[in-house]
Amino acid sequence: MTRTGAAIALLGVLGCAAALAHQQEAAPQVWLDKPAQRQAGIRTLALAAALPSIRLPAVVVVDPRRDLRIAASQDGVVEAAGPQLPVAGQRVKAGQVLAWLRPVLSQPDRRDMGADLAVAQRDLKQGRIQIDRYNIDEHQKLEVKLSTPSVEIITNYHSAEVRNAELSGALQDRLPLLAPRSGTILRSPAVAGKVAPAGQTLFEISAPGALAVEAEYVDDDVDADAVQQALTVDGRSLPLRFVGASYDAALRSHRALYAVATEDAGLSVNQPLLLDAPRERSGPAQYAVPASAVFTHDGHAWVWLHQDAQHFVARQVALVNPADGESVLIEGGLGQGERVVAEGVDALNAAARTPEGAP
Repeated sequence: MTRTGAAIALLGVLGCAAALAHQQEAAPQVWLDKPAQRQAGIRTLALAAALPSIRLPAVVVVDPRRDLRIAASQDGVVEAAGPQLPVAGQRVKAGQVLAWLRPVLSQPDRRDMGADLAVAQRDLKQGRIQIDRYNIDEHQKLEVKLSTPSVEIITNYHSAEVRNAELSGALQDRLPLLAPRSGTILRSPAVAGKVAPAGQTLFEISAPGALAVEAEYVDDDVDADAVQQALTVDGRSLPLRFVGASYDAALRSHRALYAVATEDAGLSVNQPLLLDAPRERSGPAQYAVPASAVFTHDGHAWVWLHQDAQHFVARQVALVNPADGESVLIEGGLGQGERVVAEGVDALNAAARTPEGAP
């Protein structure tokens, strides 16, 4: 490069620097003391980066870590223990009879069980006779000090008692379905008057806090860990605690699980919810500010920043699509933690046009 070309290039750089300095100097600035700020109604807010988010559908599920199911021990007809069977959302107490199960037996099974019952009753009577004859304490614990015949008599007697009770119940009595602990009915597939096969789940009970929220999504940039609350269809907010997430390679979808952080949430299984999940940030940071904070100057968008106690400086910004009816998104030109004037912008604009507002 010739000396003349280098000189021209240097003059160009200096000219750009001078232009930038002129722009910075030309940025509106205002000095107002505290009484004047209060009179102008100036209010500021600290900027915090607004993360893009996505609204995910979610559903209430039984927490897989705390699931208690009550099943039919044998084939039987389900009968209500009260006016009706317990329903989802109903609270129950430990030991409460949820329903009755009346055993259903075929005629051959009933005949065989009747014969077994007769044998059990005979053994029970014989054991009673032997206990009375030999003056044996039937309630005494079986210890080595008892003679062998006495141990055998007591053992056979108690065994006959158990078989007699089981067979009598199966042939005649209803079997109670008890709640093993206090909690809330999550689901109840039981139907009064219908036969439940052995092993069928009739009730699902949860202790407080045993419900969870599950969300499924396909986007890889969703930050599921950062979700802290869910919204019901009626607008209630429910605090959540992230439990974990998994990925299904076959379906190419993610599944996140959250614990409900409050015990009395009033939720039921399969209830729909909504989650606002942030996306992982990419590109320049964006800031949401009230629409009232933005003003137009020289055909560009500007905001006022509270530089220090009495000093306000206007800064040009780039607007993004409005976030909602009352706020806008700004990309670039601002920094985390800076204080933007949310109210009193007109007063600062008026002050900037008067000599009193100049430095």
